[in-house]
Amino acid sequence: MMHRFSTRCLSIFKVGVLLAVLFIVAACGVATTTRIDPALSLENTGFQAPVSHAPDPDKPETMRDIEFMKVYDPWEPMNRSFYDFNAGFDSYVFLPVTTAYETVLPDPVRKGVSNFVQNANEVPTIVNCFLQGKMKKGAVTFSRFFINSTFGIFGFMDLASNNKSLKLQKEDMGQTLGAWGVGNGPYFVMPILGPSNVRDTVGFGGDLLLVLLQMKYAYKILGVENTRTVAISELLIRAINKRSNEPFRYHGTGSPYEYEMVRFIYTKRRELDIER
Repeated sequence: MMHRFSTRCLSIFKVGVLLAVLFIVAACGVATTTRIDPALSLENTGFQAPVSHAPDPDKPETMRDIEFMKVYDPWEPMNRSFYDFNAGFDSYVFLPVTTAYETVLPDPVRKGVSNFVQNANEVPTIVNCFLQGKMKKGAVTFSRFFINSTFGIFGFMDLASNNKSLKLQKEDMGQTLGAWGVGNGPYFVMPILGPSNVRDTVGFGGDLLLVLLQMKYAYKILGVENTRTVAISELLIRAINKRSNEPFRYHGTGSPYEYEMVRFIYTKRRELDIER
């Protein structure tokens, strides 16, 4: 009996304690925490983090990043128009023709054509080397021309390049004029032909004259009668071959300043060509 009585008293005590705890919690209430966004308590000081903007011609302060690409280009509006024309011509005429050329002719044939054109271009290079007083380069180029024109079957095989001492040389009338002290002059985009300057445009005319004279005498030796048709065909083949071997694609840089980039790279490359 005493054991049962003790057990009941203990149970009643536990229930009493539990009820007391519940009463205290109910009286005090549940504690809550209010979270405040720190940003809402910050005062606006007017400060803004600097943002990088692409150069804007209307904002001179933004053009500092491309100052180094400046080139004397007083005819820029006209040149940009020619640049856009060239891009369209290249996209809708030149590249489709080049693609057809590469599709129809197998690699060995195209390689032979490239070698032939390269060998034919050795003649203007020889002339320009001697005009610049670069006798060693002229002798190397003459040796290349002789070897490839004879043993290389009119240049369709580039045997001379197998000799490390007979490396391909490139000299043109624009470089000759530069070596004589003629300055670049204003930058100029030639229709269809691409970037140039006044000096190199004049030089291109001189090189073209040398090529036409070379073709005239070559046709005479070979007994070609309809020289005009053959000459036009050869010039077209030269142009297609050159474009086929040129990796540049208009608007392929992904830069809104492609015109400035092309202008700068062309100008600097020509300066290096004249110095070497």
